[in-house]
Amino acid sequence: MKNKLASKKNVTAFINLSGGVDSTYYLWRWLNENRGNGNKILVHHCLFLKKRVKEEKQACDKILNFLNSKNLINFIPVETEMKKGTLRGRTLDIEMLCGMASIVVKLYPNIKDVLLPYSQEETSSLHGHLKSGGTINTYDPNHRYYFVNKVMELITGRQFNYIFYPDGEEGGLISKREMIQEMPQELFEMTWYCRRPVNGEVCGKCHTCRKVQRALKVVKK
Repeated sequence: MKNKLASKKNVTAFINLSGGVDSTYYLWRWLNENRGNGNKILVHHCLFLKKRVKEEKQACDKILNFLNSKNLINFIPVETEMKKGTLRGRTLDIEMLCGMASIVVKLYPNIKDVLLPYSQEETSSLHGHLKSGGTINTYDPNHRYYFVNKVMELITGRQFNYIFYPDGEEGGLISKREMIQEMPQELFEMTWYCRRPVNGEVCGKCHTCRKVQRALKVVKK
């Protein structure tokens, strides 16, 4: 038991990796900024109730292999799975993910920082009051993210620092365009952001596809 606890001692941060642009960038940047300081990040990917589960799984595996190849090895990967079973009705991804993430984080007592991979394009409804290093109290109490992170704190019995990268060119959170420009091109090409894949290819029509397409148009200019 002592050896198992010792292996968890330096795991101080957590991120949910979906394989999309935002979570991939946040993980890549955290690993670079914490290279060699002894801290590790727990990287959680959840397989659940989504048409894109296969594509996201493949993307996450490629991304983690790429990071390993670049000697960005200060992370511990963990994968969970939720099957539909007798579950009926519409449940939001973020609600299911929060429950699975809470269980995982509870097993790592030294995690204090939770990375929330938001880009400028994803935060229009958050009223601009999210700050890196903030607590649950910095959220709008009427916003759904307040509730899901509150659940994590209740299940784990801990309070967390919520980490964002609020250093975009326009003074707000970093944009998808800036993320794509900053991360290695090879890494970006491994990401999967489509919500409704068609025969294993991006649909080009869902809201996440459109956001990345707009970012890419600016990058190419």
